[in-house]
Amino acid sequence: MKLPNLVIAGVVKAGTTSLYSYLSLHPDICCSTVKETCYFSYYRYGQWDSLYSDSENQFEQYQNYFGHCENQKYVMEATPGYFEGKMKVAQTIKNILGDNVKIILIFREPVSRLISFFKYKKSRLELDKNLSFVEYLRQCEALSPQERVKQENDQYWGIEGGFYANYLEDWLNVFGQSVYITFFDELQNNPKLLLSKICAWLEIDDSVFESKDLTVENKSLDYKNQYLQELALWINLKAEKFWRANPGIKRGLRNVYYNLNNMPYEEEINQQTLNYLQSLYRPYNQKLAAQLLAINHTELPQWLLF
Repeated sequence: MKLPNLVIAGVVKAGTTSLYSYLSLHPDICCSTVKETCYFSYYRYGQWDSLYSDSENQFEQYQNYFGHCENQKYVMEATPGYFEGKMKVAQTIKNILGDNVKIILIFREPVSRLISFFKYKKSRLELDKNLSFVEYLRQCEALSPQERVKQENDQYWGIEGGFYANYLEDWLNVFGQSVYITFFDELQNNPKLLLSKICAWLEIDDSVFESKDLTVENKSLDYKNQYLQELALWINLKAEKFWRANPGIKRGLRNVYYNLNNMPYEEEINQQTLNYLQSLYRPYNQKLAAQLLAINHTELPQWLLF
C-alpha cells in the first residue's frame, strides 16, 4: 500500500488548496482522494478528526486515501493545519512516512491571511455571520494559550496562525533540505513559474502545466442564504472524492452556486486595526526573515524585507 512521500503541511489560507489542485494535474503525482486527510492532526490535538470518527483502524483508513495510487513518483496529501503541530507532528510524519518524505510550506502575509481566515470561518458557518472583524480579534485575544490550542477553538486560531516563526524551526530541524518554502505572493502572481520551480525540486517534468488553465481554489466568500450554504457545505464534504476525480464538473457547479448564493464581503477594516495588526506581526516577520536567510532562502516577498 502506498503512503505519501510529499506533504503540503502549511499554512491555512495561504493557497494550499490551489497548489494541491495544480500539482494533482501532474502524471507523476498521485494525490489523496480528499485534500486534507488530517491523519497527523491527532498528534497536534490529541484527538481524531471527525473524518475518522467512525473508524476502528485510523491508519488503515489513512492508507485507503491513497489506495488508487500506482507507480507515480510522488504520493501527495495536503493538510495545512499540520504546521502548527510543531515538533510532535513533524517528527511523527517522518517516523511513519519515512526519511524520504518531502514537505512543502507556503506562507502568506499574516494580516491578509488573518482576514481571509476570518472570512473563511464565516463561510463555513463556524462564526456568526454578523460578527465584526474587530470583535473577532477581541475574542481571539481573550482566549488563554491553553484554550487557543484546543481543536474545538480552531475558529479562533486566526491571530496565532500568522506567527510562522514560532513553528518553522521544528520543521527545519526534522526535515532539513527536504522542506520547500514558498509564498502566496508567488502562487498568486505567477503560478506556472512556481510550479516549474517545485517540479525542478521534485525532479519531474514541468511541461504538463504549460497548457493548463489554473483557477483559484477555495475562495473565501460571503453567502446570502444560510440554509443554502449549509446544504452546499454538506454536499461539498460528502462528494469530495468525486470532485477530486472530476474537477471540471466541480468548477462548473461551483460557478453556478457562486452566482446564486455568494457575494463579496462588504465589511471594511479600518486603518487603525490594520496598523495594530501590522505592528503585532512585525517582530515575528523579522524573525521569519532571519530564519529563512539563515538557510540561504534569499528570495523573500516584500512583507519580509526589512
